[in-house]
Formats: sequence, structure tokens, C-alpha cells
Amino acid sequence: MKAILKRYAMAIFFLLLVSVLMLLGTIGVKSLGEKMLENTGVEMKPRGEQLIK
Repeated sequence: MKAILKRYAMAIFFLLLVSVLMLLGTIGVKSLGEKMLENTGVEMKPRGEQLIK
């Protein structure tokens, strides 16, 4: 187990780093979009609600 961890430690580290950066980017874009539309009176709805009706 220790040999496997030693061999793939850098790959696991980069995988976790990329996952965290993607999560932070998604949260950042969502909060930025909400701030931009805060005082415009536009309500953001998921697209799925329109497709169901």
C-alpha cells in the first residue's frame, strides 16, 4: 500500500487540486452571477422548470 501511495502521490495530489479548483470556480461563477442580477429584478430559474411545463 505504501509503495502504491508513493508511486501515485503526485497524480492523486493533482487530481484533488483540479477538483478543488473546479469546485471553487463553480461557486465563484454562481455568486458572481447572483451579484450581477441582484438589483435588476431578473429571477434566475433552472432551465428544467421550463422544459417540464
